[in-house]
Amino acid sequence: MQNRKYYRVIMAIACFVFAGLNAYRVYTGNYSTMDVFLLVVFLVFGAIYLFLIFKKDKPE
Repeated sequence: MQNRKYYRVIMAIACFVFAGLNAYRVYTGNYSTMDVFLLVVFLVFGAIYLFLIFKKDKPE
């Protein structure tokens, strides 16, 4: 299987940027329920990508 570390790093950064944008909208008070939902979703996906980046591969 090919190494997808570069892709995972880009996706993790993108997820955290979008989560930050939604967090800013929630912080300023101009938000809807969808903004809170997207904040949680992007944080979860960003955490999953970080886990995939830093996990140790088991030798075969």
